[in-house]
Amino acid sequence: MTASMSFYADADTTVRLSEYGTNRAPILTLDGEDHSLSVSAFDRVPIADHLTFARDLATACADYVKALEAYAAALADDGDQEPDEEC
Repeated sequence: MTASMSFYADADTTVRLSEYGTNRAPILTLDGEDHSLSVSAFDRVPIADHLTFARDLATACADYVKALEAYAAALADDGDQEPDEEC
């Protein structure tokens, strides 16, 4: 299966982690106006695959933050725009 989607986060977007201890898999949810994205582990996929995906996602998110910080710094240096300091 191949899929593609865009998720445009704004100041009203929330990121939530629902944890259930060892009773069931955690759920990561991004909620915005008129859209939502949930990431969860299903029993039909081996947990090792879920862990690999979660680690890859975490690495990509950390890299995204670094790239966004560099972009914000460049904007501030150019004086084109003041990036928000609040995250």
